Amino acid sequence: MRNSIGLACVILLFSSTAQAIDLGVGAKAGINGVGLDLSVGLTKNINARISLAAIDIEGEEDSITVGDSGGEGELEYDIDFDYGANALFVDWHVFGSGFRVSAGMLKNNGAAEGSSTLQGAIVIDGQNLDPSDFNGAIGTDVSLGESYQPYIGIGWGRGAGGDGGFSFALDVGVALLDTSVDFDASVNTGGTNGLNQAELDSILRSLEIDAEAELDDYELWPVLALGVNYAF
Repeated sequence: MRNSIGLACVILLFSSTAQAIDLGVGAKAGINGVGLDLSVGLTKNINARISLAAIDIEGEEDSITVGDSGGEGELEYDIDFDYGANALFVDWHVFGSGFRVSAGMLKNNGAAEGSSTLQGAIVIDGQNLDPSDFNGAIGTDVSLGESYQPYIGIGWGRGAGGDGGFSFALDVGVALLDTSVDFDASVNTGGTNGLNQAELDSILRSLEIDAEAELDDYELWPVLALGVNYAF
């Protein structure tokens, strides 16, 4: 009997606590993948929102230009890409409506793993480099988000501090990127330029700088997601 009374007290306490907190949940799909949102009402018009999303894409092929001016060449890569993002937003539901202005921090979990091949001889930091200097392909790792970066956007969704029920949800915004590129390869000492491993590693660091400079053209990452949400 005492156990039943204790269980009833726990249930009542949980129910009263849940009712005291304004919550919202959502499901969405967009550029960063498929994911979930969890909102907590801070005031009637302001929510804190945790957002998670992820998706895998296989077999992407492309190329980037690397090398010194006058000695450039193409580095072709074949990679498997994982998109995704973790974010913490503060949503202001203007005038208590579904329309919201959002700001916060977003970590882009976009990452690629694959291989690259140099398509011809280049000059990098004054050093000649030829495809024959590599013993096989160049291992390639790309990250679009090394840290949390600022985000700003607008959207729509039922606020956790307002009336309960279902609503469609929309996010449109931009976030900064914090990119990095890592190349790894073993040297062919019988290659055209007779490089050793230390010399090749030094050249690969220069290639990474060139690749990251190309990615800097995409320093603003668009965010677009559609879904549904429910406010309790």
